[in-house]
Amino acid sequence: MIDGVIKYTFDFQQTEPLKHEQFTEIESLRKRLFALNLIGVTDEGIGFGNISQRVGRDSFVITGTQTGHLAKLQGEHYALIEAYNDKEFYLKSSGAIKPSSEALTHGTIYNLSFDISAVIHIHSKVIWNFMLKNNYLKTEDVAYGTKEMIDEVNRIFSTIEPLSNPKFVMLGHEDGVIIFGTDLLSAELILYEMLKKVVNA
Repeated sequence: MIDGVIKYTFDFQQTEPLKHEQFTEIESLRKRLFALNLIGVTDEGIGFGNISQRVGRDSFVITGTQTGHLAKLQGEHYALIEAYNDKEFYLKSSGAIKPSSEALTHGTIYNLSFDISAVIHIHSKVIWNFMLKNNYLKTEDVAYGTKEMIDEVNRIFSTIEPLSNPKFVMLGHEDGVIIFGTDLLSAELILYEMLKKVVNA
């Protein structure tokens, strides 16, 4: 399948756009990351980067598929994940748009610990290269949004407490980096700390 295409099995119920209070915090962060070009669109027109926030034990809000080119998102650009099962490669969502093609990877990260409440996926060649060079956690060379990526996320955190090292490189997804935290602010601060290390390297 080509980049940007949803690869998991899912049920999608088209509904009214999400209410503003459901994505206010995500949107505030997304504006900052968009300004830094950590979320955006490639020269080929493929959107990159996504953010999600947990809203329940098995539910979260995430940016919609192929919205990376938009500087500002509204309710019609966000999806609510109502249920997911990474073992069965299944996801159920609702909203005015289908969720990001990497939504199930986000779900897998939430499954690592109930204390995880935010996931940020950005693209940055300099951060990606820095993390690889300095032996940060990384997946094997597998495609994003696949069952193999889910297996890799579970593998790299199988022997460590995830929030003790809440960031990793997606080796098979060039420039792709994922950072997560107990909330959006903590995840954002982890990202900025990484940027600081890259600048000072």
